[in-house]
Amino acid sequence: MAETRRLISLPERAENGNKGSFGCVTVVGGCENYLGAPILCGKAAYRAGCGLVELVVPEIVRNCGAPGFTEAIWNCRAFTDGLVPERNNCVTVIGPGLGTDPETAKKLPSLINSAAMFSKLLILDADALNLLSRDPQWFETVPANCVLTPHPGEMARLCGINVPEVQADRANLALSKAVEWQQVVLLKGANTVIASPDGFYVILPYASSALSVAGSGDVLAGIIAGFAAQGKPAFDAAWLGAEIHARSGLLAAEKFRNSYSVMAGDILDAVPEAITFYSR
Repeated sequence: MAETRRLISLPERAENGNKGSFGCVTVVGGCENYLGAPILCGKAAYRAGCGLVELVVPEIVRNCGAPGFTEAIWNCRAFTDGLVPERNNCVTVIGPGLGTDPETAKKLPSLINSAAMFSKLLILDADALNLLSRDPQWFETVPANCVLTPHPGEMARLCGINVPEVQADRANLALSKAVEWQQVVLLKGANTVIASPDGFYVILPYASSALSVAGSGDVLAGIIAGFAAQGKPAFDAAWLGAEIHARSGLLAAEKFRNSYSVMAGDILDAVPEAITFYSR
């Protein structure tokens, strides 16, 4: 059933806390064609308040991205080995810019399994979902209570249907699959739907073309991860992350006085203001 609208509180932040108090986000992704995706995700996690971000990426991503993201820990060895490193109090995002080449596909089960062992929450996004969808029984290989963040095309592939079928009944589809798969499903698009495995869902009241740009989903995944790293439960982190992401897109469009000119980096830059606005 639909959740009545209520304000999801931001994570509490102790003034005497340290970076360990606010959790860690590990982002696994990136490839030669998608250098920026894991960086956008990692920066968004920081903007949402997590204490530490580690990027598990190919060397080409580190070599190109490190000068512009000096706050991150870069781990190329873990990517080569196909393992998510063990860290305390950590949330793992797998998928931003990951690519779908055969070598990456071979690594995905190991990445998911190691993340399930070491992470308090696993978020599967973008190409992680595309790779999983190649197996009709993919949901039997994924641990329960992850956060899945498909756009309509990815949702269609995960369900084995077409996009018009996804869009015809977004809320009921997201809810039925959340229950069937035992996952939190965040179905992106105008009026994003977030559904939980225990039978609740929300529909957000936001529809803006400012959010319809490459990299926007990477920012969303990072915001969700940042809130989850600070202790928000999976469903609440997904809901709160989607709220802040949508408001960030609206603020970016307001800044430019149009929705045409917004890029993913603009959405990322608006996250602090969106959080400030939300906390009032």
